[in-house]
Amino acid sequence: MDLTRRKLLTGALAGGAVVGAASLTACSSGGDSASASGSPTAASGLSTSQTTPLFLFSSQTFNDEVLFALGGASSLVSEPGEILRIAQNINAKSGNPANPTTAAFDDLYDGFGSFGDNLEQSANKAGSAHPVTMANRLMRAATCSTQQLFFVLGTSDGQREESIYEVTQRRWLVAMKVLYPKMVQASVKSEFGPLPVYFIPAPGGGKRPTLIISSGIDGQNVESMQFGVTAGLQRRYNIVLFEGPGQMSLLFKRNIPFTAKWNKVVAPVLAWTRARSDVGKVGLVGVSFGGMLCSSAAAKVNGFDAAVLQPAAWNWPALWGDQATMKIVQETASAPPAQKAEATTKVNEGFLKAWPGLSRTSQFNTYKRGEVFTASAQADARAGKPISNYYQMLEAMLPFNFEADFRAITIPTMITMNEGDEFDKDQPLEAFAMLDKVPPSRKVLVKLTGAQGAALHDQPTGPQVAQEYIFDWLDDQIG
Repeated sequence: MDLTRRKLLTGALAGGAVVGAASLTACSSGGDSASASGSPTAASGLSTSQTTPLFLFSSQTFNDEVLFALGGASSLVSEPGEILRIAQNINAKSGNPANPTTAAFDDLYDGFGSFGDNLEQSANKAGSAHPVTMANRLMRAATCSTQQLFFVLGTSDGQREESIYEVTQRRWLVAMKVLYPKMVQASVKSEFGPLPVYFIPAPGGGKRPTLIISSGIDGQNVESMQFGVTAGLQRRYNIVLFEGPGQMSLLFKRNIPFTAKWNKVVAPVLAWTRARSDVGKVGLVGVSFGGMLCSSAAAKVNGFDAAVLQPAAWNWPALWGDQATMKIVQETASAPPAQKAEATTKVNEGFLKAWPGLSRTSQFNTYKRGEVFTASAQADARAGKPISNYYQMLEAMLPFNFEADFRAITIPTMITMNEGDEFDKDQPLEAFAMLDKVPPSRKVLVKLTGAQGAALHDQPTGPQVAQEYIFDWLDDQIG
């Protein structure tokens, strides 16, 4: 299946990885070529046309990601007309293929790039004479370069990943300093090295409820605006953002992959936050993959008053599409060295044999999901080479099973799930059932639907809908 942002690699790879008996292809419940045809999704049985509110691209991978840019308009980080025009420009050049080639990835990258560059030039012209206009344009430019960053590994030059990240971060940071001049930048010590932290105080000052927001696999700071920053500031919450292993500067500049010990990432951020005199009760929000990761922090880090996991899958290895090979890795990861070496060789040889038969979108998704788990996968992805150690990449995913953490949570917890989310499947529902130690009155499952315009993973076109539920609940817990 050709995948979309922040989504676990459901169906990215199917059989043949071990012995090379069949080509490594994308298995799916729909797929890019069927995105507008009404194929049922795996999660809800609804057709894609019932859960997807707008088809800007024939490629589901392209479409789902760009819908996030469209949804960002609710937080003033995009303009609907601009996103629609960019999509039209890209399709006019690429022909709007259902199964994009490298050239189509280049067209998308260039389309968002040229528009974003023009927005930045326009922002600079507004300058200090019109600071809000400047900042708004820079935010929208950052949204454009976020799209470039997401898709760069599918283009003909993945080595641009670090540089386009720097462009995205610079644009967001300049805009934030104008719009929120009291924002505090800091760095906290951790066992993974220094972690960048951004504290945005609530309007009006005083001791206020505070949210620490943890992004997921590929969410950038500008995208966090629609995942709690804007809504929180409107409701006079302090907001804290941070960058951890597998994310932003730690991934793109320092090449540090994810850790399943997310509690050790969040703990120093919480300690730094609680040391401030303007911080009252503190909530934790995990977004997408962050919803899975933050279960360990909610369970193991003392000092949180509530947690929102949106959504809350709990078992990454079970959601990986290539379950045949994942099972081999699970069975041999702790085997005697000779047996493990033999399995590693067979897995990698089969994978490399199958690689040329994969669509460019499937190759891209393997790059995108693999680079956050091993530095070697990131190096291969940037170089446009097949993943050289597929076994190692899958082995690195094994610790990302958080059942024990969900069962250990005791603080008030909200879990969200999305209709039509074929990637997390029923895992949010399963995770909610695991909250054994949270009293019924202190836990809630919110189901976001297509009828609300909030279907699909992370509700790309329904951010306000989700935040209204989330903050109404948080008001009762920590407000």
